[in-house]
Amino acid sequence: MIHYSCDRCKCVISADDLRYQVKMEIEAAMEPIEDHLLDADRDHLLEIDEILEEEALGGVSEEIYQKKRFDLCSKCFRKFMQNPLGRDVKSSLGFSSN
Repeated sequence: MIHYSCDRCKCVISADDLRYQVKMEIEAAMEPIEDHLLDADRDHLLEIDEILEEEALGGVSEEIYQKKRFDLCSKCFRKFMQNPLGRDVKSSLGFSSN
């Protein structure tokens, strides 16, 4: 039997409890190369060979692409949905009207 725990608060998630999976895919965003900058004499087969060799040696760098999966309990899921990027939330101050 597989046992799950929340990746945020580390509590055990029983089989009866609702469990949420958060899947994230992070990839580097690069601007396309302008057509006039492309070199007509490129060796495309050499480029493909270099890409395949790099992937065989260790895959794509984590700076280029990452795929993550997290399990969350119901409580942590609600907190995650309120602030998915984890930004510091400025608390609003209540001033009296005097």
